[in-house]
Amino acid sequence: MELDAIRKQLDRLDQSLDYIILLRLSLAILVGKVKEEQHLPIYQSAREEKIYSSQKLFSEQTGADPEALTRVFKELIAAAIRIETNLGEYQFEIKEADLSAVGQALGMSNQVLDNFISHMDSVKETLHKSGIEGNKLLASLSKYYENVLSDSNGIEL
Repeated sequence: MELDAIRKQLDRLDQSLDYIILLRLSLAILVGKVKEEQHLPIYQSAREEKIYSSQKLFSEQTGADPEALTRVFKELIAAAIRIETNLGEYQFEIKEADLSAVGQALGMSNQVLDNFISHMDSVKETLHKSGIEGNKLLASLSKYYENVLSDSNGIEL
């Protein structure tokens, strides 16, 4: 198994995260607009605690590092709050043709994302039924990559 092959997989996942974060932050603009219209405070501790609780449960089920997930989501929440606080920076006139192109592209992306989440939830459930959860689930995923990357001899997944 080659370090470059592992890093190639990491780079693919990093690029996916970049796009998911971009989409998440785009929704922060809408959240900010709704909060402004409804005269709601930008910071809502109950929402933040709900996110952290969800991440804690996920980490318990999957073996993902709960502190790392909390730090990541603290940064995402802080970025969303910055956007919600500075909505004026995101006020642009968007042409109908551009909006149509974005809609077509994102429609397919949303379907792919929905399929991915559904599939990963199914994988998690299947593994849990076999008694594979927590750190064992994380180790099992790592072993999967080890096998695939060892067998592929540089062939891209």
